[in-house]
Amino acid sequence: MEIILLEKIVNLGELGDIVNVKDGFGRNFLIPQGKAKRATAQNMEEFKVKKSRAWKTTSSSWKIISTTF
Repeated sequence: MEIILLEKIVNLGELGDIVNVKDGFGRNFLIPQGKAKRATAQNMEEFKVKKSRAWKTTSSSWKIISTTF
């Protein structure tokens, strides 16, 4: 089963990584605890959108900080 990690998981991957795990591990542990989502086309697109929004927010915050000093 391919999943998208929603947080860092030791010995598995970082936030946003698409990894292959055994079906039971993904279905019974990672997905119910909110640590991952199935790597469907729709979920991958949603993650890309969220990631780009977060990046824009972070970069704009840095611009504000850099102009104040």
